[in-house]
Amino acid sequence: MIGLRSKVSFVDVAYRQSLLFYNLTKTQCKQWKHFSAVSSPIADVELSYTTYPDHEHTVDVKKTPLIFLHGLFGAKGNLHSVSKHLASDGRKVITYDARNHGDSQHTPELNYDCMADDLEGLIKDLKLTNVAVMGHSMGGKTAMTLALTKPETMNALIVVDVAPGKSPGVEELRKYGEAMKNVKIPPGTSIVNARKLAGVQLSPVITNRAVLQFLLTNLREFENGEIKWRMNLDAFLNNYDFIHMFPQEEAQPFTKPTLFIFGSKSLHYKSEGVDRIPKLFPNADITSIKDAGHFVHAEKPIEFVNVVRTFLDSLDEKPS
Repeated sequence: MIGLRSKVSFVDVAYRQSLLFYNLTKTQCKQWKHFSAVSSPIADVELSYTTYPDHEHTVDVKKTPLIFLHGLFGAKGNLHSVSKHLASDGRKVITYDARNHGDSQHTPELNYDCMADDLEGLIKDLKLTNVAVMGHSMGGKTAMTLALTKPETMNALIVVDVAPGKSPGVEELRKYGEAMKNVKIPPGTSIVNARKLAGVQLSPVITNRAVLQFLLTNLREFENGEIKWRMNLDAFLNNYDFIHMFPQEEAQPFTKPTLFIFGSKSLHYKSEGVDRIPKLFPNADITSIKDAGHFVHAEKPIEFVNVVRTFLDSLDEKPS
């Protein structure tokens, strides 16, 4: 779509071409309060977040702030390079670990309604106004859920390579999660050797090396020396029956500015939910980036940043 060349150094190699997982359940979830990892423990779910630009730079208050949500088995660190570039002109960009991911708290609940509540709580806790929300795949479904149920919480929406409907390829992802849970690491193993051992055990199931390397980044050594997965695999597997669905297919439309960005080679770009976009998001633009797959922001980062920045700049030009 945009005739610029991507730089390999712009993204983490392990993240490229990796798969994303989706989570959904239609059961009732608890009502949680939210707080950042750097604040005092005052609520039930702790969310770890990062803000760009850092303290050495000045945030341009005239620019629309952006929250960027990762996907299943991802973490805020995967979004570091793209977020850093989006914040290079002074725009405030916030990334955070979803519940059961990264450094955020584990809970039995893992579904779009609860994650939308988490997103709303973080927006309130950080006192963000006129915010734009951008989410990739699972993060995109979380963002769409909040936009359709509480449109007043955001000023604009960006959805990256996922549609408001059933998602393709979920059965394979469940097999990955089961294989990860069955990995055995002997006590006293170093993190380097643990990843090697886990790779050997997972390779018969996860044959794509890039996907395998990405998933192995979730293996972590904790303070007590124990090595285990940082994602809550039980929560993922227990909610698997609903992971390919979307809970708001019949919701009232979200009429604020919306942008859908797909990879031209992605199965999500061809999914049935794409036809539902105009109904649920009548003010949406739909674009695709040439030669990109599901991880369009990692595979074509420069093109992706330019598309997102153009959209956000158009919001900045409008009066609040």
